[in-house]
Amino acid sequence: MQRKPFTAPTILVTGSNGQVGFELRRSLAPLGNVVALDRAGCDLSKAEGLRRVVREHRPAVIVNAGAYTAVDKAETDSDLAFAVNGVAAGVLAEEAIALGSLLVHYSTDYVFDGTAPGAYVEKDAV
Repeated sequence: MQRKPFTAPTILVTGSNGQVGFELRRSLAPLGNVVALDRAGCDLSKAEGLRRVVREHRPAVIVNAGAYTAVDKAETDSDLAFAVNGVAAGVLAEEAIALGSLLVHYSTDYVFDGTAPGAYVEKDAV
């Protein structure tokens, strides 16, 4: 019986120039072929472009570390913040399902008021 050669899985990392993305790019490298994209390579505010990138790379794992992080500007630039932090996460989830890929999404607790005595959960009010 002839074995197929091992092919390292492709791991797509968004937000590769951010603090989290930069560290993920380095720490995930031993696990597979890391395709680390910054805003120029993967603009999270453009849903169709994001779909195209995922379909092009066909990753086994998608790690979304990209985000709109200008907390003070998010209220005045709400459309862009929602596109990047909301719509893009949904697009990545849809594409992950279509490919049978794993999706890991990083987020922040900055949307909460900071008064919780413990960890926040998805159902907590923002």
